[in-house]
Amino acid sequence: MPRRRDPDYVVDPDRGSGSVGAKLADIISPDTADTRESARVGLRDLDAMTEAMPGLSRQQRDRERISPRAATADLGHPRMQRPLPSAEQERIPFSSRQKKARSKTRISVQGNLPAAQYQAQRSLMTSPRRWGELNDALSDNTGDVQALSEAQQQTVRRIDRSIQAYERHNDRGHVVYANVAMPYQINHSNLRGFVEHNFQPGDQISFDRYTAATHQLHETTRYAAGDTAGRVAVFEISTRRGVYLGHSDSQDNTAHLLPRGMALEVVGTHEATWRGPDGSTGTRVVVQLRDITPEPAQQ
Repeated sequence: MPRRRDPDYVVDPDRGSGSVGAKLADIISPDTADTRESARVGLRDLDAMTEAMPGLSRQQRDRERISPRAATADLGHPRMQRPLPSAEQERIPFSSRQKKARSKTRISVQGNLPAAQYQAQRSLMTSPRRWGELNDALSDNTGDVQALSEAQQQTVRRIDRSIQAYERHNDRGHVVYANVAMPYQINHSNLRGFVEHNFQPGDQISFDRYTAATHQLHETTRYAAGDTAGRVAVFEISTRRGVYLGHSDSQDNTAHLLPRGMALEVVGTHEATWRGPDGSTGTRVVVQLRDITPEPAQQ
């Protein structure tokens, strides 16, 4: 449970109806935050019970689970973990080698995906209506996929499996970046103070929704270009999860889709400097997070 430093409100960075370009944080009451977190704990307990149930195949367990399990391959080498950078470290463009390696895996995996899974994932990423519909339904039900309509459940399960297909073939860690728009009361003059106050080291947050991210900090500025008020911060996330959807030869397409049902811990907040491929530089208010999604023992 996140630590509270304001008795009147909690900032939920995943509750607002955001877009592929940015999450939208919302202010909720402490009672609402407690109720939603209790619901997540109950859903995780159900997943643990599913994993412990005898006589089920791996496919049957996955079909009965509320949240998708991590299907990540073992690391190819400890250096492939990709730790979070230090506050002083300049965020530079993703290397060509890194892009090519991830793109090669993506192409191989996509070539073997069932057409229904590929289309479900593609529709999520290219249709703002589908992105909002599925993610809002997941958030409204605190991640409980079984509370969705049958059609939505089918689509969500297909997207989950398409992400897991990439995870099974990926032996690398990720540091990815996702924009998050703070509530409308916030602007450039108080963004950093608001973020530092509400996202402190050790705090825990949950993503009931899917999260669109990128492997390059400078790339997030494109999606935040319309942020004239200056209320958009960036989550810098260390994780093994998700699917690379970028290309191998593009300076500004290192897209990454994170799964739903993630739990993350705040490592720190600071203003980070980025450098673009053309030599341009800038800064963004960054919240560093590490993936702590619990995973019950698998049978």
